Amino acid sequence: MRLKANDQLAFEILFYRYKNKVKGFVSQLAPSQIDPDEIVQKVFIKIWLQKDKIDPKKNFSSFLFVITRNEIVDQIRSSVYKKIYFMGDDLLVDLEIEDATGQDAQKDMEQQIESLLQKMPERRRQIFELSRFEGLSYKKIAENLHITENTVDTQIRNALNFLRNEIRKIRFFILLVFSK
Repeated sequence: MRLKANDQLAFEILFYRYKNKVKGFVSQLAPSQIDPDEIVQKVFIKIWLQKDKIDPKKNFSSFLFVITRNEIVDQIRSSVYKKIYFMGDDLLVDLEIEDATGQDAQKDMEQQIESLLQKMPERRRQIFELSRFEGLSYKKIAENLHITENTVDTQIRNALNFLRNEIRKIRFFILLVFSK
């Protein structure tokens, strides 16, 4: 891979190919106070610094979005630590309580996502899981399932659209319940 050989042109190509996808991912996942452009910049700095860890046999998008997710979490933690510093120990006690409930919320969210995955047509779910959870490339999925890469792409897009729409409904419902 050219990137591992410190090829700056290869890095620029990756940057321009993926920067908008990363920014969109950040905009959907991160709270509004987090600047997507700042996250994009930090993600690609990490990509450059960790270029030796990139396995050309694995799905680069998965690697990229794991780094992006981790950077979002780091930004959120940083803002929490700043609040702790300025607000003192009382906030720390509140955060410990929220952390315990946050773990429950994460488990609930994981269960909801698993439930949503089960609502998908079996083939779509299979394709999605091979891509997102096992990190297989579209080409490898197509070969394994004896379908075209275009079919894989279409099924992944449909799965993501379904998940986005259902998660928006869940968020909307939560906002309605807790805003009263």
